[in-house]
Amino acid sequence: MGTKRTNAQSILHLVKQVQYKAYVRLETVLSPFDVTAVQFRILTTLSTRPDLSSAELARLYDVKPQTMIKQIALLEAKGLIERRVSDSNKRLLEVRLTERGATTLKQVQKDSRALERQLLSALDEGEQDVLRDHLHRLLVSLDQTDEASEGREIEELAPEYRRAGVQRLS
Repeated sequence: MGTKRTNAQSILHLVKQVQYKAYVRLETVLSPFDVTAVQFRILTTLSTRPDLSSAELARLYDVKPQTMIKQIALLEAKGLIERRVSDSNKRLLEVRLTERGATTLKQVQKDSRALERQLLSALDEGEQDVLRDHLHRLLVSLDQTDEASEGREIEELAPEYRRAGVQRLS
């Protein structure tokens, strides 16, 4: 085993700094389209999974239904999505991209991929593959940790902090 480096920067800190700076640049890329990063995610999801309800989207993103309804209303007002009554359940509204939404998403995806290439230009192709592999392994590990801790309660935390997505407990 190697020696412990006491002066090395925290990996969590570095990941958060990279995430924050990449997020700020992504918001700059999205700004001309009047789309936020959250809305970009919703549009991307609807491109591959049309006809989800706002409740299904809220569960998918682990947010309150009211939060998702606000985003849906904003996207609908911009003409990027539409809601329609479900064929299978007349009380259910399903959400899908409009033609304008699909066109906007295509351009935003193109611009976000260009941003990703720019951000990763400091790494060669092999290093990018290694980074991608390490990040994927960390995500899998965290998912397994989350699944293993489900159902365990920590009494010191109020119920609102136990909700998945707010604070994961280990």
